[in-house]
Amino acid sequence: MLKAVPSPSHAVIDTRSLPEGVILRSDYALTRVLAVAGNILRVTVTRREVFSDTPSPFVENNAPMAARVRADGEIVSVDAGGIRAEIHPENGSLRFFDASGRVILAEGAEKTLEAFEAKRIARGVKAQTEEIHTADGVKTVVRDAPKEPYKTLYRARLPLSLTEDEALFGCGQPESGPANLRGRKLYLCQSNRAIAMPFVVSTAGWGLLLDCGCPFIFSDDADGAYLYAEAVEELDYYVIAGSCEEAVKGYHRLTGRPALLPRWAFGYIQSQERYETQDEVLSIARTCRQKGIGLDCVVMDWCSWPDGQWGQKSFDPTRFPAPGEMTRALHDQHAHCMISIWPNVNPGTPNHVEFEAKNQLLPGGSLYDALDPAARATYWAQAREGLYQYGVDGWWCDSSEPVTSEWSRTEQPEEDDVYRETRDATADMLGADRGNSYPFFHARAMYEGQRAQSDGKRVVNLTRAGWTGQQKYGVILWSGDITARWETLRKQIAIGLDMCASGIPFWTQDIGGFFVKKGGAWYWDGGFEEGWASPEFQELFVRWYEYAAFLPVFRGHGTDVRRELWNATGENYEALLRFNRVRYELLPYIYSLAGRVALEGGLMIKPLAFNYPENAIARSIDDEFLLGDDLLVCPVTTYKARSRRVYLPEGLWYERVTGRVRQGGGWIDAEAPLDAIPVFVRAGAIVPVLRPALSTEEAFAQNCEMCVFPGADGAFTLYQDAGDGYDYETGGYTLSRFRWDDEARKLTCENDKLTYTVRIMQ
Repeated sequence: MLKAVPSPSHAVIDTRSLPEGVILRSDYALTRVLAVAGNILRVTVTRREVFSDTPSPFVENNAPMAARVRADGEIVSVDAGGIRAEIHPENGSLRFFDASGRVILAEGAEKTLEAFEAKRIARGVKAQTEEIHTADGVKTVVRDAPKEPYKTLYRARLPLSLTEDEALFGCGQPESGPANLRGRKLYLCQSNRAIAMPFVVSTAGWGLLLDCGCPFIFSDDADGAYLYAEAVEELDYYVIAGSCEEAVKGYHRLTGRPALLPRWAFGYIQSQERYETQDEVLSIARTCRQKGIGLDCVVMDWCSWPDGQWGQKSFDPTRFPAPGEMTRALHDQHAHCMISIWPNVNPGTPNHVEFEAKNQLLPGGSLYDALDPAARATYWAQAREGLYQYGVDGWWCDSSEPVTSEWSRTEQPEEDDVYRETRDATADMLGADRGNSYPFFHARAMYEGQRAQSDGKRVVNLTRAGWTGQQKYGVILWSGDITARWETLRKQIAIGLDMCASGIPFWTQDIGGFFVKKGGAWYWDGGFEEGWASPEFQELFVRWYEYAAFLPVFRGHGTDVRRELWNATGENYEALLRFNRVRYELLPYIYSLAGRVALEGGLMIKPLAFNYPENAIARSIDDEFLLGDDLLVCPVTTYKARSRRVYLPEGLWYERVTGRVRQGGGWIDAEAPLDAIPVFVRAGAIVPVLRPALSTEEAFAQNCEMCVFPGADGAFTLYQDAGDGYDYETGGYTLSRFRWDDEARKLTCENDKLTYTVRIMQ
C-alpha cells in the first residue's frame, strides 16, 4: 500500500528582522521582503538553504533601503513609506497596501517552486541541424545534439488574488487583444508577432515585475490568476505601488530609464521589402523632397550584403559601390539611413568564419552568442567596420527572437504548441533560465558598442523582440510581420497599448500590414491580391497611416507591393499627404513627451484606463488611446466608415480639426471623413505645433506656436535639446514650463528667453 508523505508546510516558523525588511522561514522555503524604494518592495523566495542573490542583468537599481518592520501579533509587516506588505503566518502569502492603507494586491494560494536539473546542448559538440526556408529567411534548426546538465533550476508559480473590477495591462505584446488581460491565458515567449515582457500593471494601483530570463505564462480564469516562470534560481519579483503610469516609472527606476532617440527618429521612416541599390535609396529621398513629403529616414531591408552571404555585415559593392557617398547625400537632404542586420550569418562568410574561430556561435552554428560579452564585442566590431564607418545612422536588428518555430509550419499552430517548441529550443541553445532574454543581450551589443565608439550619435535600434530593461538601449519595438486586413489594424491598437504599458515607450508597426497578398504559408495571409489597384487596400493604408501618425514612431514597411505614398491615388494620396504634415506639425509635442520619458520614465501612448482607472467604460476601451495626457486618438478601422462611435471621458474635449467643444462622460458619434480620424484635445491642454516641414531639421528650425484649449487650467513642459548626442544625460537640455490660467485666460512661461507665439482655440 502506498503511504502518503506530507508536503512541507508553508506556515512561517521563524522571522528575522533586517534594517531593510524581513526574512521568514517555513519548512517549504525562505522568503525575504525588502524595501528598494519608497513605493517598491522586493520579494524573493528560495528553496535553497540561502538566497542565491545572483546579480540580475535586467534589474540594475535594486539596492535595499531602510524599512519599518513591525509584528502585530503573528502578522509581520514591512513598510517602505509608500507601500507596505503584510505576511500571512499560515501560508506565507503577502498582501500589499498603499500609503493610505488600501489593499492594492493580494497573493492567492501558496507560492510554489519545483526543482529540476536544467540541461543544454554541450558547447563544442557537433549538432545535427536542418535549414528551414521561411519568410524570415533561411533558419538553422537543431534536430539533435548531446546535452549536459548545467544547474538546478525551479519552475515557479506566483498566485494572485485579483478584484473583480481591476483591469490589467502589459506582459508585452500578444498577437491579439483585448488590451485588458483579465480572463486571458498568455503563453509568453518571443516570436515573430509576439513579444514577452514579465511586467504587468493594474488599475487597482500596482505594478509587478517578475525578474527572470525565461518563458512564462500569465493566466486569469475562474480558478484564479497566476504567473508561472519556467526556469529560475529563485522566485524574485517586485511590487510597485501607485497609478499605472507611476508603476511604469517604477519599472524604469528598477531597470533603467529609456534612452532618448535622436530627433530624426520621430519623423517619417520610409521602408519596404526592399530597396536594393544605392541609386534606389537616394531616389526615394529625392522623390519625397520633390513631392513635398516629409521624410527623415530611408531603410535598407535585408540583402544589402553580397549575394549568398546572408547576415554578413558589409555592403554588396556591386549594388552599393560608395556607401559613404550615399549616406552623405542623404544627410545633405536632412535624411538618414537605417540598415537591417541579423544575428544569424551564413557559414563561409567572413563574419561567420570569425565567430567560429573565436567559438562565439550558439549550437547550430548560425547564431552568434549574444549572451557572451566577447561575442557581443565581435558583433559590434563587425558592424562598425562593415557599416557604421560609412555613416549608417540606425540599426534594424531583425529576427532577434531568435527562434520562430511557428514560421516553419504551413498551417497555423496552437499558441501552446509554439510556446513549448520555443521554450525547448531556446533552453537547448541558451539555457532554460535565459530562453526569453536573447533580444536584451543583442540590443546591448549594439548600444554598448556604439556608445563606446562615440557619444555624438544616439543609438537607434528597431528590433522585433524585447525583454526587461531593453528600453535603456535605444530600442524601438515593432509588431512583426503582420497581415493587411482591417481586423489586423483593429488588433494593433490593443496590442500596442499593452506593449507600451510593459515599459517600452517607443513602439511602431508596418503601416498597411507586411503581407498584402495571400501566400502558401498560414502567416502570409494578406487580403488584397490586387494591391494598390484595390480601392479597399488604398483606404486601409490611409486609415492605418492616419492612426500611425500619432504613434511614438511613424514607419511604413511591407512586402508584396511598393510602400511609397505616391502609389496611392486621388483623395487617398491627398489624405496621406495631410497626415504626413500632421505628424511634422505635432513634432514638438511628440518630442517633448519623449524627452519627459527619458528624464522621468513613463509612457508616450497609453490606454484610457491609465488616466481614468475608476471609469469602468474607460477600462474596457482599447480602440482609442491617449497620446500624452492631452490628445485622445480614435482610429477608424472599418472600410468605408465615415464616422465612428467614440467614448469621451469626463471633462471638456475639443475636436482637433473643427474646434468644436464636446462634453465628456459618454459616447458620441464623431465624423471621420477619409482625410481625418477623430482626435480630441482635453480642455486645459497646451499643445506646441509647427508649420508643416519636409524633415525634423527643417521643422525644429521654427519657433513653436503654443495652442491653448480653454475650459480648464493646464500646464505643459516643452523639452528642447540638440536633437542628437548624449549631452542630455548631463543636463544638456532646456525645459520651458507653460501654465494656463483659465479664469484669467493667460498663458505664462518660466523661460523668458524662449520665442513663441500663442493661439487660443475658440
